[in-house]
Amino acid sequence: MVDEKKDKEGEARHSFFAKQLLIDSARTAFQQIAAIMRNVSLYPEDHPFLITSADKLRKTIEALLLGRKDVAFYLVGGELFFETLSVPIEQSLTVLLEQFAARDIGGIIFQPGLTSLELSRFAGLMSKDPSLFGSAGGHAAIFAKQEITHIELHRVLLTEKKVAGALRGGVEKSTEIYQDALNAVKEMVQSIHLDKTANLRKINSIVQAMVDNVLDNRDSLVGLTSLKMYDEYTYAHSVNVSILCVSLGTFLSFDKPQISILGACGLMHDIGKVTVPHEVINKPGKLTDDEWEQVKRHPVEGALLLSDTPGLSKLVMVAAYEHHQHGDVRGYPKVEGELKQHPFSQIVSIADAYEALTAARVYYSAQMPPDNAMRILIAKRGVAFNPVFVKAFVNMIGIFPIGSLLKLDTGEIGLVLHQTQDLMRPRVLLLTAFDGSELNADAEVSLLETAGGRYKRSVAGTIDPNAAKINLKKYMT
Repeated sequence: MVDEKKDKEGEARHSFFAKQLLIDSARTAFQQIAAIMRNVSLYPEDHPFLITSADKLRKTIEALLLGRKDVAFYLVGGELFFETLSVPIEQSLTVLLEQFAARDIGGIIFQPGLTSLELSRFAGLMSKDPSLFGSAGGHAAIFAKQEITHIELHRVLLTEKKVAGALRGGVEKSTEIYQDALNAVKEMVQSIHLDKTANLRKINSIVQAMVDNVLDNRDSLVGLTSLKMYDEYTYAHSVNVSILCVSLGTFLSFDKPQISILGACGLMHDIGKVTVPHEVINKPGKLTDDEWEQVKRHPVEGALLLSDTPGLSKLVMVAAYEHHQHGDVRGYPKVEGELKQHPFSQIVSIADAYEALTAARVYYSAQMPPDNAMRILIAKRGVAFNPVFVKAFVNMIGIFPIGSLLKLDTGEIGLVLHQTQDLMRPRVLLLTAFDGSELNADAEVSLLETAGGRYKRSVAGTIDPNAAKINLKKYMT
């Protein structure tokens, strides 16, 4: 069992860091593209300094080419992508993005056989008047004359509206899956209360649908977790935790069977609460010592309920037992000896904590803003939570998760619909009518967009949608 834990944790760590290394290499390449474009305006084509810059870029691209037929960068709405990976860049490099946009360049592809001379000539062409690329024959004809045969440019094909549509794709399907999951949890709880066997086939089917949906479009289903339900908190909490677990599993590149088990762990982690009186679970005031002891029993009760359930991975039982065994003094149930929480239990712990912190319960006067919840998770990494999984969770969800309502420094209000490579600068829908009609307008922008090397918009703060009486269901379902 210990070896299995180490293997899964090692696999997650390797996959996550391998992805980060690839992103770092892609960022280095883009920085070197910027450097050679600066140098070409200062030195002649055969100058040693320019040749050195071109050689560095060529070597970086050759390293990225290993196992690939080409190296492709794409520019969409002020964001840089290497293949499908979002690449963080410094604000100083946004001027370069503006240069590409001015020439209607939406993609740059480098192919095997690329030479340093081609890179120097490409940089030289980019330093010339943008109208050159709109002349007869376009860049293809110019590249042919300059004997640049291993660099290909793509025009901007994705308009902001098309990007927005793609990011919102599958919302109706996601809403249906979410409601099915909610109903399945209700049925499971009712079955336990009636001493009936839970319909595991239905549970497994729901989890598989979640996994497929997240693999296809993670944002649409994750966005639904932002719709905090006062009246169905108990059921929605389990569904939300499951979605977050599945999403983190895909972000860490777990294989599909592992992600499915992780989703089931999230969906059933709190099943032991069916043994806790309803009035205790929903008590608005401070719990008495006796009531708190009843609540603290739910991991044990959950493990007992799941221990003899056929057709269910034992890891679901393990996660139900371990999800509150944080590394700090408040963890429970207590165990003797060294605490060795399974990696899946560690992931459920993080998702459960985040969801609970941002919850909307009937007796809360206000929800905690998602960015505050993220800061609490970050503060407790390495103490209560696995630091590797916390870092991955924050990178996946963002500082301002999908569904967050932001006040911008322009005075505008933006609803977060998609994360970018900069956790502080997501894509947002600018709200003006507050009736959902903005979805049909060209009102979606990226906070990475710049003008003159400066950001057009920045986050000034967050807004509680309930206090502002803004119905997010009009936008997220």
